[in-house]
Amino acid sequence: MLFEEIVQQLVNGLTLAAIYALIAVGVSLFFGAIGIVNLAHGDVAAFAAFSAIVAQKLLETFLSVNAAALLSIPIGILVGAAVGWGLYRFAFRPLGEAPPVIGLLAAIASGFIIRESIFNFFSGGRNPQPFTSAIPNVVVEVNGVFVLLKQLVVVGTALCLVVWLATTLNRTQYGRAVRSLVNNREAARTLGVPIDRTLAITFLLGGGLAGVAGVLNGIYYSIVQFDMGVLLTIKGFVAAVIGGLGNIYGALIGALIIGLLEAFTAGFLPKGNAYKDVVVFGALILILLLRPEGILGSPNAKKV
Repeated sequence: MLFEEIVQQLVNGLTLAAIYALIAVGVSLFFGAIGIVNLAHGDVAAFAAFSAIVAQKLLETFLSVNAAALLSIPIGILVGAAVGWGLYRFAFRPLGEAPPVIGLLAAIASGFIIRESIFNFFSGGRNPQPFTSAIPNVVVEVNGVFVLLKQLVVVGTALCLVVWLATTLNRTQYGRAVRSLVNNREAARTLGVPIDRTLAITFLLGGGLAGVAGVLNGIYYSIVQFDMGVLLTIKGFVAAVIGGLGNIYGALIGALIIGLLEAFTAGFLPKGNAYKDVVVFGALILILLLRPEGILGSPNAKKV
């Protein structure tokens, strides 16, 4: 019985980790490229989820509910990518070489703008909204462990995207440009790396990842709310810090740690749901005390 319960919480933790990983990877990607923590990243995910809901309602006027729900997913993701690019174009690019704290304030302000836009301009945005999914509520039981079909979709989608991103960063011209920016921005500029275009693509990809995270969050919980981006940002940032800011693989490890800690705390401790965040932030403090640069972070890492 105990073994089945452990495996059940492992499945739940992997699902949470998959969603957090997409946010954490985006946070690390932005930090590596511009040296700023984008605290509006989770809000982009929330905006994408609400955009998918609006798209679904519009599509339902001439399509079936399932078809509309399915087609609304890529629309929400594209909106997330567009918002990510917009953040770079109108919030971060105009700052130029301003101190990082100015960029941090710009990110905070952008997050407020996105949240208030959802709250005021989306129909019913101030209230939690149901998120209709085309994925049926199929439950598979394996030796006493229950796995939802949507859990497999969430984990599989996140895993495929992370592998694709890692391959892109390691084997493409864009990836080489990003790595050169992370290592030495001035040297990259001297060598003719198109910094502006590289950063624009980075924010476009990061926004798309946030859009996927927002949609997957809606699929998993079947509900979204205007301020859910705050929690996603916090969890993604904590995961990135635990793994080592600027390190993609570290962000994955951090997300896995957070997801498993939350699941096992909620599943095994009395009133665990009330204390899961305490356990997560306690783990953050402990890891930072033992290794301030994060699990895979470099002690000599240079902010760019």
